[in-house]
Amino acid sequence: MKKYKAYLILLPSLVGFFLLYIMPFFIGIKFSLQRSSFNDEFVGLSNYIKLFDNEAFVLALKNNMVFMGIAIPTIMVVSFVIALLIYELKMSRWIKIAMILPIAIPSAAVSGFFKTVFDAQGFSIIESNFAMLAVIVIYIWRSAGFNIIIYMAAMGQMNKSTIEAASIDGAGYLRRMYHIVIPMMIPSTFFVAIMSIMNSFKVFKDVYILQGAYPNPQIYMLQHYMNNIFGKLQNEKLTAAAYIFTLFIFLFALGFYKVERNYLDKVGE
Repeated sequence: MKKYKAYLILLPSLVGFFLLYIMPFFIGIKFSLQRSSFNDEFVGLSNYIKLFDNEAFVLALKNNMVFMGIAIPTIMVVSFVIALLIYELKMSRWIKIAMILPIAIPSAAVSGFFKTVFDAQGFSIIESNFAMLAVIVIYIWRSAGFNIIIYMAAMGQMNKSTIEAASIDGAGYLRRMYHIVIPMMIPSTFFVAIMSIMNSFKVFKDVYILQGAYPNPQIYMLQHYMNNIFGKLQNEKLTAAAYIFTLFIFLFALGFYKVERNYLDKVGE
């Protein structure tokens, strides 16, 4: 019983995960391969092919790629730099608490605040060609705090004797940062990357409150597209788009993993 106790404790969660996540995931594949919600005729990859002929889907996919390609590396760098400043300057715990507060603020309040900021002096950034920049700012402001806390926790666990030894041997600040601190942060950085990808989905709520189901084309995301076709009961397109989105996220996360492994191999050498 002692040997299997952990598995017995996990069993309810595993059953729930299987029923609520794994089964729907594979059942959804069936919907993506049939003609429509009301016609279960098998059509192969036809729905997937049609999506790439759909201008709205292509626009949404492109915008998501641009957003994630810019926002996620940016938020990781910003979070690391701020966490490093707090760590090096030994700032008050109240500063740490302030960093995490934006996560708890409701989306309606966030959207209302940034609508006022972005509509200053009669020029609306959210309505212009720079709308994506506004969304990236909202995302970083809301999500950076969580990443900062992760980095600060990792910095608190660093082996300070190694850093001190390098300093005594004459290594400058930048060399210590590149050869010691950053390699120590790699596992945390990978975790931050995954969490940043997951948190990037949440910015959709703020954009939706700002501009509704059909926003400025510059910030029309895959979540908008899937939300809109869900309302039209087009489950075959919805599930096909969801699996393409899943593949896109997986490849993005895999890219971060490869970068992490390559950097660790380089450092190890």
